[in-house]
Amino acid sequence: RYKSMFLLLAAVIVVAATLRAPLTVIGPIISEIGDTLSLNHTMLGGLTTIPLIMFGIVSPFVAKISAKVGMSMTLFAGMLLLLSGLIIRIIPNLPWLVIGTMLVGTGIAIGNVILPSFVKWRFPAHVGLMTGVFAATMNLTAGIGGGLSVPLSHYNDYGYQFALGFWIIPSVIGLIVWLPQLKHNPKPEFSVSRRKIYHSKLAVAIALMMGFQSMNFYSTVTWFPEILIHYGVSQETAGYMLMLNQFAQLPMTFMMPVIAMKMNNQRPLVIAFTILFLIGFTALQFNHIVLIVIGMIATGLAGGAAFSLCMLFFSLRARTNEDAIKLSGFSQSVGYLIAGIGPVLMGYLNDMTGTYTTSFIMFYIIAICMFLFGMIASKNEYV
Repeated sequence: RYKSMFLLLAAVIVVAATLRAPLTVIGPIISEIGDTLSLNHTMLGGLTTIPLIMFGIVSPFVAKISAKVGMSMTLFAGMLLLLSGLIIRIIPNLPWLVIGTMLVGTGIAIGNVILPSFVKWRFPAHVGLMTGVFAATMNLTAGIGGGLSVPLSHYNDYGYQFALGFWIIPSVIGLIVWLPQLKHNPKPEFSVSRRKIYHSKLAVAIALMMGFQSMNFYSTVTWFPEILIHYGVSQETAGYMLMLNQFAQLPMTFMMPVIAMKMNNQRPLVIAFTILFLIGFTALQFNHIVLIVIGMIATGLAGGAAFSLCMLFFSLRARTNEDAIKLSGFSQSVGYLIAGIGPVLMGYLNDMTGTYTTSFIMFYIIAICMFLFGMIASKNEYV
């Protein structure tokens, strides 16, 4: 029994480790990719937007696929797609980079939808704790991805290709570790209902909160390093600052679901992370190393809290595993389509204005939107 639980926990952690780092690796070396392939800021922003569009397209179908082939098998297929994309995108050619990025986005989308529901199914008495575990793992490896990006790109003559290709290794490990879970492969049965999930105001609020939370995260990992480099920070230091930002999310992503599970509603937590966002974005604009560090930590703490609350709401606001998958798929579909606007719009505004002031205006707007929809999503109700 203990061996089985250890393998289960290891599987959840290793799979979670592959769901963010393949994307955070791009930010610190985005200018190197642009120089190599002759891409402007708008096109570089698109490299982050492509996976988000795939998230939005794929997420609604994951629940139906899992009902036919099973949850564990669906996630295994997603890991295969992720591995294929990671291999293809290291080819130094724009079309292959785009195709590989699309496959990476498809694989991660499947993992994003299935993993919260899988945790609700396998750990029904510890949903908050296990949500914190896999959310913290995602943030830890996201930080490692950003921090190692520049050193790996300078390690040998392959440059950014080596930095991107490094994440093939944990993806292979994830596939191997997940194999024992294929013996436990439930097929969710969805009840037929005339009332679609998008008719629920609570579901829509959760989806929009997810959208602006994701827009903030992917805009941050894409443009924070470039903004710091613009301020005069070295490329390598900018990568380490992004790693600090991601590591600052760890305590929040782990503790927040546990704390939130003990509250009747989570509105005080929404207010707290909004204040942290506003403090962090303001500190970053003063172009002083101490304030940059404070800004990175504050926005990291806020981002970790917002992300883990979204992940928890998929389970907390659903009565059954089937409802959790539906809510997760719907929220991530709508959410990531919204999120995809952020990085490319910021890149476009940077090209048009030649300044990053517009980016910070967008960050403030995103934080306010997270607050508004988070307050609704925090109601103690079920979809």
